[in-house]
Amino acid sequence: MIYDHPLLERAYRASPVAVQHLFVTGYGLLKVRERRSATFRRYVAELEASQWWPRDRLAALQAERLRALVRHCYETVPYYRRVFDERRLRPDDIREPADLYKLPVLTKQDVRAHREALRSRAVPDARVTTGRTGGTTGIPLHFALDKDRVTFDHALVHRHWGWAGWRPGEWVVLLRGFTLVPPGQRDGPLWRYDWLDRRIYLSGFHLAHETMGRYVDQLRRWAPRFIAAYPSSIFTLARYMDTIDATIPVEAVFTGSESVSEVERRTIERRFGKVFDRYGTGERLVVSQQCTEGSYHQNAEFGIVQVDRVRGEPAAAGESGELIHTGLTNYSMPLLRYASEDVGYLRDDACPCGRPLPLMGPVEGRKDDVIVTADGRLMPRAGLDQIH
Repeated sequence: MIYDHPLLERAYRASPVAVQHLFVTGYGLLKVRERRSATFRRYVAELEASQWWPRDRLAALQAERLRALVRHCYETVPYYRRVFDERRLRPDDIREPADLYKLPVLTKQDVRAHREALRSRAVPDARVTTGRTGGTTGIPLHFALDKDRVTFDHALVHRHWGWAGWRPGEWVVLLRGFTLVPPGQRDGPLWRYDWLDRRIYLSGFHLAHETMGRYVDQLRRWAPRFIAAYPSSIFTLARYMDTIDATIPVEAVFTGSESVSEVERRTIERRFGKVFDRYGTGERLVVSQQCTEGSYHQNAEFGIVQVDRVRGEPAAAGESGELIHTGLTNYSMPLLRYASEDVGYLRDDACPCGRPLPLMGPVEGRKDDVIVTADGRLMPRAGLDQIH
């Protein structure tokens, strides 16, 4: 969010467009400060190295981080102390990912019912921020996140964008769910500039037949090398461009927050350029990212992906099932064997790009439909929780 406090939001809404650009640039200052921090630089350096580690070394790192997290859960998280005791388990019984099947699946309903009991008693509030899911499949879910863990996730984005050739300081156009322009507005610019972090935020809530021509004209003027967008938003714009036979060549289109179908991918790539998709969840547990070869690499340093044919039964490589996630970096509210309600599969082959990071297939069962409003605008569901 560009603003995360009601007073800031009211001040932003009451300001002229020129001042709103300054608000957005102020948000960019926070991002720049994060990237200059020692924590962020350390994560980036580690990730640049570990993406080339052999799989046995990555597996050893995963197991080490899992054992440390499980110990922490048993000692400081009331919910997991109870679960372990009820099952007569000790932390040493969970030593590698396969051992996680000794634990029950954790559902979204469980998190809502036991939110306070899932909170670690050892992590002070000063180290914690609040995260939430987008609410695309129901009521948004709120949970505690380590601030450093959010920085880790941003370092993963840094690595992913780097795979496509992006370098810090390059302009990126974002077509996502930011409510920087009032939903009912029709005139004036439907975008805001972050001059410091070099981002241009295009409203994802104003895609309509009468506005998309303006979007295309602006993109031609900006001539960006990189676009980051919700798949539904950039696909809607690309489909409009089909009708006017327009192309805006870019180095990469970074998609995420929604699954992207093959039809959408082909349309986007025909009008813009190569899609580099990113799969993650609002709970920030596990991330996989596409490389130049199109493979989805799991970020094994960050979390564990398992696939259950039915809950509690592991699927074979290539067999579809429910994706079960275990984050390795969030100590304030750990989620072990968390049911994502997404469907996908794991791969056991190697990628031609040379990175040994383990592979998974595209998500098959998570599709957020585009909502068409009464006045003809097409709105991405992934950002609807931001409208109020």
